[in-house]
Amino acid sequence: MDSTERIRETYDKVAPTYDRDENELAIGRRLYWFLYESLTWNAVAAVLPEGRSLRILDAGGGSGKYGALFAERGHHVTVLDLSPGMLEQARARFDQRGLLTRGTFEVGSILSLPFADGAFDLVFCEGDPVSYCTSRYREAIAELCRVAARGAYVVLGVDNRQSYFQGALNAGNKAEAMEILLTGRATCPYGLPTHAFTIPELEEAVDAAGADVIEIFGKPMLFREVMEALTATRGPDFDPWEARQEILTLQERIAHEGYASAGGHLQVMARRR
Repeated sequence: MDSTERIRETYDKVAPTYDRDENELAIGRRLYWFLYESLTWNAVAAVLPEGRSLRILDAGGGSGKYGALFAERGHHVTVLDLSPGMLEQARARFDQRGLLTRGTFEVGSILSLPFADGAFDLVFCEGDPVSYCTSRYREAIAELCRVAARGAYVVLGVDNRQSYFQGALNAGNKAEAMEILLTGRATCPYGLPTHAFTIPELEEAVDAAGADVIEIFGKPMLFREVMEALTATRGPDFDPWEARQEILTLQERIAHEGYASAGGHLQVMARRR
Protein backbone atom coordinates (compact mmCIF):
# COMPACT_ATOMS: atom_id res chain seq x y z
CA MET A 1 0.00 0.00 0.00
CA ASP A 2 1.51 3.37 -1.01
CA SER A 3 1.48 6.38 1.31
CA THR A 4 -1.53 7.99 -0.41
CA GLU A 5 -3.65 4.87 0.00
CA ARG A 6 -2.54 4.50 3.60
CA ILE A 7 -3.53 8.09 4.43
CA ARG A 8 -6.88 7.69 2.67
CA GLU A 9 -7.63 4.43 4.46
CA THR A 10 -6.66 5.85 7.86
CA TYR A 11 -8.89 8.89 7.54
CA ASP A 12 -11.80 6.96 6.03
CA LYS A 13 -11.74 4.82 9.18
CA VAL A 14 -11.66 7.73 11.64
CA ALA A 15 -14.03 10.00 9.70
CA PRO A 16 -17.25 9.09 11.59
CA THR A 17 -15.72 10.04 14.96
CA TYR A 18 -13.13 12.59 13.82
CA ASP A 19 -15.00 15.62 15.15
CA ARG A 20 -15.97 14.23 18.52
CA ASP A 21 -17.83 16.48 20.94
CA GLU A 22 -15.24 18.62 22.73
CA ASN A 23 -16.87 17.71 26.04
CA GLU A 24 -15.60 14.16 25.58
CA LEU A 25 -12.01 15.38 25.75
CA ALA A 26 -10.04 15.91 28.93
CA ILE A 27 -9.90 19.60 29.83
CA GLY A 28 -6.22 19.90 28.92
CA ARG A 29 -6.76 18.51 25.41
CA ARG A 30 -9.96 20.49 24.97
CA LEU A 31 -8.13 23.67 25.86
CA TYR A 32 -5.20 22.81 23.58
CA TRP A 33 -7.48 22.39 20.57
CA PHE A 34 -9.53 25.45 21.43
CA LEU A 35 -6.32 27.51 21.37
CA TYR A 36 -5.01 25.78 18.26
CA GLU A 37 -8.16 26.31 16.26
CA SER A 38 -8.64 29.89 17.48
CA LEU A 39 -5.07 30.88 16.59
CA THR A 40 -5.44 29.22 13.19
CA TRP A 41 -8.72 30.89 12.31
CA ASN A 42 -8.04 34.34 13.77
CA ALA A 43 -4.95 34.82 11.61
CA VAL A 44 -6.90 33.92 8.47
CA ALA A 45 -10.03 35.88 9.38
CA ALA A 46 -7.87 38.98 9.78
CA VAL A 47 -6.94 38.94 6.08
CA LEU A 48 -10.40 38.18 4.65
CA PRO A 49 -11.81 41.18 2.78
CA GLU A 50 -15.13 42.74 3.68
CA GLY A 51 -17.89 42.75 1.10
CA ARG A 52 -16.18 40.47 -1.40
CA SER A 53 -16.81 36.78 -2.01
CA LEU A 54 -13.60 34.81 -2.54
CA ARG A 55 -12.90 31.54 -4.32
CA ILE A 56 -11.23 29.54 -1.54
CA LEU A 57 -9.46 26.20 -1.68
CA ASP A 58 -9.53 24.24 1.58
CA ALA A 59 -6.87 21.69 0.62
CA GLY A 60 -6.81 18.59 2.78
CA GLY A 61 -9.93 20.11 4.32
CA GLY A 62 -11.14 16.89 5.91
CA SER A 63 -14.43 17.30 7.73
CA GLY A 64 -14.87 20.89 6.57
CA LYS A 65 -14.45 22.52 9.98
CA TYR A 66 -12.63 25.54 8.57
CA GLY A 67 -14.26 25.35 5.16
CA ALA A 68 -17.66 25.91 6.76
CA LEU A 69 -16.33 29.00 8.55
CA PHE A 70 -15.29 30.47 5.20
CA ALA A 71 -18.67 29.59 3.69
CA GLU A 72 -20.52 31.22 6.60
CA ARG A 73 -18.74 34.45 5.66
CA GLY A 74 -20.12 34.26 2.14
CA HIS A 75 -17.17 32.74 0.31
CA HIS A 76 -17.31 29.79 -2.08
CA VAL A 77 -15.19 26.93 -0.81
CA THR A 78 -13.74 23.95 -2.61
CA VAL A 79 -12.96 21.28 -0.01
CA LEU A 80 -10.40 18.83 -1.37
CA ASP A 81 -9.27 15.73 0.49
CA LEU A 82 -7.77 12.29 -0.14
CA SER A 83 -10.47 10.66 1.99
CA PRO A 84 -14.01 10.23 0.61
CA GLY A 85 -15.13 9.47 4.16
CA MET A 86 -13.89 12.81 5.43
CA LEU A 87 -15.53 14.60 2.51
CA GLU A 88 -18.84 12.97 3.46
CA GLN A 89 -18.46 14.56 6.88
CA ALA A 90 -17.66 17.91 5.25
CA ARG A 91 -20.70 17.76 3.00
CA ALA A 92 -22.90 16.86 5.99
CA ARG A 93 -21.51 19.79 7.97
CA PHE A 94 -22.23 22.22 5.13
CA ASP A 95 -25.70 20.73 4.68
CA GLN A 96 -26.56 21.03 8.37
CA ARG A 97 -25.62 24.71 8.28
CA GLY A 98 -27.44 25.48 5.03
CA LEU A 99 -24.17 26.09 3.19
CA LEU A 100 -24.22 23.47 0.41
CA THR A 101 -24.60 26.07 -2.34
CA ARG A 102 -21.26 27.57 -1.23
CA GLY A 103 -19.35 24.29 -1.18
CA THR A 104 -17.73 21.98 -3.70
CA PHE A 105 -16.23 18.69 -2.56
CA GLU A 106 -13.49 16.89 -4.47
CA VAL A 107 -11.32 13.86 -3.83
CA GLY A 108 -7.73 14.70 -4.70
CA SER A 109 -4.12 15.13 -3.66
CA ILE A 110 -2.24 18.34 -2.97
CA LEU A 111 0.66 16.86 -4.93
CA SER A 112 -1.37 17.13 -8.13
CA LEU A 113 -4.19 19.62 -7.81
CA PRO A 114 -6.89 19.39 -10.52
CA PHE A 115 -7.21 23.17 -10.86
CA ALA A 116 -5.90 25.84 -13.21
CA ASP A 117 -3.11 28.21 -12.30
CA GLY A 118 -4.43 31.11 -10.20
CA ALA A 119 -7.86 29.50 -9.74
CA PHE A 120 -8.31 30.64 -6.11
CA ASP A 121 -8.31 33.92 -4.23
CA LEU A 122 -7.09 32.19 -1.05
CA VAL A 123 -5.49 28.78 -0.54
CA PHE A 124 -5.77 27.20 2.90
CA CYS A 125 -4.07 23.93 3.82
CA GLU A 126 -4.30 23.22 7.54
CA GLY A 127 -3.17 20.33 9.68
CA ASP A 128 -0.90 17.64 8.28
CA PRO A 129 -1.46 17.45 4.48
CA VAL A 130 1.86 19.10 3.58
CA SER A 131 3.71 17.19 6.28
CA TYR A 132 2.22 13.90 5.02
CA CYS A 133 3.97 14.53 1.70
CA THR A 134 7.24 13.83 3.58
CA SER A 135 10.19 14.28 1.18
CA ARG A 136 7.85 15.62 -1.53
CA TYR A 137 6.70 18.59 0.54
CA ARG A 138 8.28 21.06 -1.90
CA GLU A 139 6.08 19.70 -4.68
CA ALA A 140 2.99 20.11 -2.52
CA ILE A 141 3.83 23.69 -1.56
CA ALA A 142 4.55 24.51 -5.21
CA GLU A 143 1.14 23.13 -6.22
CA LEU A 144 -0.67 25.07 -3.49
CA CYS A 145 1.03 28.28 -4.58
CA ARG A 146 0.40 27.54 -8.27
CA VAL A 147 -3.38 27.51 -7.89
CA ALA A 148 -3.37 30.76 -5.88
CA ALA A 149 -4.02 33.98 -7.80
CA ARG A 150 -1.32 36.63 -7.91
CA GLY A 151 -1.29 38.43 -4.57
CA ALA A 152 -3.52 35.80 -2.95
CA TYR A 153 -2.80 34.46 0.52
CA VAL A 154 -1.48 30.94 0.88
CA VAL A 155 -1.94 29.62 4.43
CA LEU A 156 -0.15 26.42 5.46
CA GLY A 157 -0.26 24.50 8.72
CA VAL A 158 2.56 21.97 9.25
CA ASP A 159 4.21 19.84 11.91
CA ASN A 160 6.93 21.52 13.96
CA ARG A 161 10.24 19.69 14.28
CA GLN A 162 11.10 21.05 17.72
CA SER A 163 7.73 19.94 19.09
CA TYR A 164 8.11 16.41 17.69
CA PHE A 165 11.68 16.19 18.97
CA GLN A 166 10.68 17.23 22.48
CA GLY A 167 7.70 14.88 22.45
CA ALA A 168 9.84 11.88 21.57
CA LEU A 169 12.47 12.87 24.11
CA ASN A 170 9.90 13.32 26.89
CA ALA A 171 8.51 9.86 26.07
CA GLY A 172 11.97 8.37 26.55
CA ASN A 173 12.45 7.59 22.85
CA LYS A 174 15.92 9.12 22.57
CA ALA A 175 17.00 7.45 19.34
CA GLU A 176 13.73 8.48 17.69
CA ALA A 177 14.18 12.01 19.00
CA MET A 178 17.63 12.26 17.38
CA GLU A 179 16.24 10.95 14.08
CA ILE A 180 13.55 13.63 14.15
CA LEU A 181 16.02 16.37 15.06
CA LEU A 182 18.46 15.48 12.29
CA THR A 183 16.08 14.56 9.47
CA GLY A 184 12.56 15.73 10.29
CA ARG A 185 11.26 12.19 9.74
CA ALA A 186 8.56 11.50 12.32
CA THR A 187 5.32 9.59 12.88
CA CYS A 188 2.00 11.28 13.57
CA PRO A 189 -0.45 10.06 16.26
CA TYR A 190 -2.24 7.96 13.61
CA GLY A 191 1.00 6.12 12.87
CA LEU A 192 1.52 7.79 9.50
CA PRO A 193 4.92 9.05 8.32
CA THR A 194 5.19 12.82 8.48
CA HIS A 195 7.78 15.52 7.94
CA ALA A 196 8.38 17.88 10.86
CA PHE A 197 9.63 21.25 9.64
CA THR A 198 12.20 23.80 10.64
CA ILE A 199 11.42 27.43 9.87
CA PRO A 200 14.23 27.80 7.29
CA GLU A 201 12.88 24.77 5.39
CA LEU A 202 9.48 26.42 5.14
CA GLU A 203 10.91 29.78 4.11
CA GLU A 204 12.99 28.16 1.36
CA ALA A 205 10.15 26.03 0.01
CA VAL A 206 7.62 28.87 -0.03
CA ASP A 207 10.05 31.22 -1.73
CA ALA A 208 10.92 28.59 -4.36
CA ALA A 209 7.18 28.12 -5.00
CA GLY A 210 6.81 31.79 -5.90
CA ALA A 211 5.34 33.23 -2.73
CA ASP A 212 6.54 35.65 -0.06
CA VAL A 213 6.36 34.66 3.60
CA ILE A 214 4.53 37.29 5.63
CA GLU A 215 4.80 35.46 8.94
CA ILE A 216 5.43 32.03 10.42
CA PHE A 217 4.02 31.57 13.91
CA GLY A 218 3.53 28.73 16.38
CA LYS A 219 0.25 27.38 17.74
CA PRO A 220 -0.32 26.96 20.61
CA MET A 221 2.76 28.45 22.21
CA LEU A 222 4.61 26.74 25.07
CA PHE A 223 1.30 25.14 26.03
CA ARG A 224 2.52 22.90 28.86
CA GLU A 225 4.88 25.51 30.27
CA VAL A 226 2.28 28.28 30.19
CA MET A 227 -0.28 26.08 31.93
CA GLU A 228 2.22 25.09 34.63
CA ALA A 229 3.11 28.73 35.26
CA LEU A 230 -0.51 29.87 35.39
CA THR A 231 -1.52 27.04 37.71
CA ALA A 232 1.37 27.84 40.05
CA THR A 233 0.58 31.56 40.18
CA ARG A 234 -3.24 31.30 40.34
CA GLY A 235 -3.47 28.57 42.95
CA PRO A 236 -5.55 25.40 43.36
CA ASP A 237 -8.84 27.03 42.39
CA PHE A 238 -7.58 28.00 38.93
CA ASP A 239 -9.89 26.65 36.20
CA PRO A 240 -8.09 26.69 32.83
CA TRP A 241 -11.25 26.14 30.80
CA GLU A 242 -13.05 29.02 32.48
CA ALA A 243 -9.98 31.17 31.79
CA ARG A 244 -9.68 30.10 28.16
CA GLN A 245 -10.34 33.54 26.65
CA GLU A 246 -7.69 35.07 28.88
CA ILE A 247 -5.27 32.31 27.91
CA LEU A 248 -6.09 32.83 24.24
CA THR A 249 -5.29 36.54 24.57
CA LEU A 250 -1.91 35.61 26.04
CA GLN A 251 -1.37 33.03 23.28
CA GLU A 252 -2.21 35.56 20.57
CA ARG A 253 0.46 37.84 21.98
CA ILE A 254 3.30 35.38 22.35
CA ALA A 255 2.48 33.60 19.09
CA HIS A 256 3.55 36.70 17.20
CA GLU A 257 6.61 37.64 19.25
CA GLY A 258 9.19 35.45 17.53
CA TYR A 259 8.91 32.15 19.41
CA ALA A 260 7.45 30.16 16.50
CA SER A 261 9.62 27.09 17.00
CA ALA A 262 8.19 26.71 20.52
CA GLY A 263 4.69 26.12 19.13
CA GLY A 264 2.92 22.81 18.83
CA HIS A 265 2.54 23.36 15.09
CA LEU A 266 3.68 26.04 12.63
CA GLN A 267 1.44 28.24 10.53
CA VAL A 268 2.70 29.99 7.41
CA MET A 269 1.04 33.15 6.16
CA ALA A 270 2.33 33.84 2.65
CA ARG A 271 1.25 35.62 -0.55
CA ARG A 272 1.83 34.50 -4.08
CA ARG A 273 4.04 36.85 -6.05
